[in-house]
Amino acid sequence: MIRVFQVKCSEDDLDEIKKQLLKKLNISQKDLFSWRIHRKSVDARKQKVLFSYVIDCEIKNEKKALKNKDIQIKPDETYHCPAKGNHPLKHRPVVVGFGPAGMFAALILAQEGYCPIVIERGSEIHMRIDKVNQFWKTGQLDEECNVQYGEGGAGTFSDGKLTTRSKDSRARKVLEELHRFGAKEEILIDAHPHIGTDAFVDIIVNIRNEIKRLGGFFYFDSKLEDIKVENNQLQAIQVNEKWIPCQAMILSTGHSASDTIYMLHQNGIQMENKPYAIGVRIEHTQEYINQAMLKEYAKDPRLIPARYQLTYTASNQKGVYTFCMCPGGYVIPCSCQKEQLVINGMSYASRNGKNANSALLVQINESDYGSSLFAGLQYQEKLEKKAYQMANSYKTLVQLASDYLNNQVSNHLEQVQPTYELGYVFANLNELFSEPVNLALHEALQAYEQKVPGFVSSGAILSAVESRSSSSVRILRDASLQANIRGIYPCGEGSGYAGGIMTSAIDGIKCAESIVSYYNMEKRGEENGSVL
Repeated sequence: MIRVFQVKCSEDDLDEIKKQLLKKLNISQKDLFSWRIHRKSVDARKQKVLFSYVIDCEIKNEKKALKNKDIQIKPDETYHCPAKGNHPLKHRPVVVGFGPAGMFAALILAQEGYCPIVIERGSEIHMRIDKVNQFWKTGQLDEECNVQYGEGGAGTFSDGKLTTRSKDSRARKVLEELHRFGAKEEILIDAHPHIGTDAFVDIIVNIRNEIKRLGGFFYFDSKLEDIKVENNQLQAIQVNEKWIPCQAMILSTGHSASDTIYMLHQNGIQMENKPYAIGVRIEHTQEYINQAMLKEYAKDPRLIPARYQLTYTASNQKGVYTFCMCPGGYVIPCSCQKEQLVINGMSYASRNGKNANSALLVQINESDYGSSLFAGLQYQEKLEKKAYQMANSYKTLVQLASDYLNNQVSNHLEQVQPTYELGYVFANLNELFSEPVNLALHEALQAYEQKVPGFVSSGAILSAVESRSSSSVRILRDASLQANIRGIYPCGEGSGYAGGIMTSAIDGIKCAESIVSYYNMEKRGEENGSVL
């Protein structure tokens, strides 16, 4: 079988695709035995909409076709877990956290017969949604179950983007499993796949049920409180004030579990500061984004809702970029600690909201917060507390982007109305951020206005503070993916090794593979996994 790139069509139509495929291959229909779409993308940059396909097919005389630079042998994308190791694993492996990293780590372990125990400090997904909705409506925050903590992880309340720049072959495994457990087939084909926060719910439940069917065991509302180490080897973990024997633990707590990070440090786990980013959410009407990005195709149902991605390097050398752009989306409250204001963005599967929003972030590092360990984490917490104090609640701070550039508090809104459910307070965001961050944001907004007219002047609003796009700390790990204390496998965003659903899931698979390749289960652990 061969893979054919750059099959261009003016219509997303199977007959047209087949016609252009035959033309690309320079063969007749009788010599085309089978074909299927591997990837689809859309290009509307040159005043004409073109659909570009990557197609896998079987044809007569494949050797001749391979002379074309756009054709290659189809790679084997079948997932293969490494062979099992020969070191005895007397106790079930434990996965701490059930976001994308923990979910796929637990799934691989279960599929390989290791019957994992999953510990999640937040609630199961339906109870979690109830608690999140209560916070969004009343401002009553549950510090143990919220947008950051709970089944599905922070990615549950997001746009559900499944794009990644990673070339890791495990990405295909992630997409195939998500499809197997309920995602639409389009995620296997689209160049920019997404699921949407509402569509994630059933997928998460289906994956949990499969892990349980394979012998896994779950504890929700259960927090990792302490670890016991002897001779530099993990021996046990404390959960809900009870000690559980444990040789191998995948640590996939997410990027907001600062209390867990401090506990691990006190137990001798080595870690370091990691650069991260802070900033705002910028909202426009989706209608404006469609017009700005697509021009005469702004109402083309094949292309809308439009999205964008922008970058800029400021005069102080700080990188500024848009991130997690949510077409037809909403700005949402994301706090997980009392009196700390945090926001983010999300979209439902339909992406049919009136507004578009995106994070607008500035890269920061030790030049901003100092070199002592946890200085970045403390900077983040201080910023979130300052934002809360400025709002005197969990309402978001809002300012017209034009007023931000003019250093004045807004007293009205224009075309864009905030989507943040808890309400908003007008504030001067220049007073929230440091001078270097403000300089970078000002320059970037001015540059974006020139590049995309209306990016500021269309009534765009800024909301703050967006501060949890990634972890401020990295837990050190070696080639076996273990920390300096053996048996602990730092994993995913919270440990500083991923950014987003896909890379987190891939990292979860890698950590599970490391356990599989080293250990072999002597027995199926405790008979039913009931240890709490």
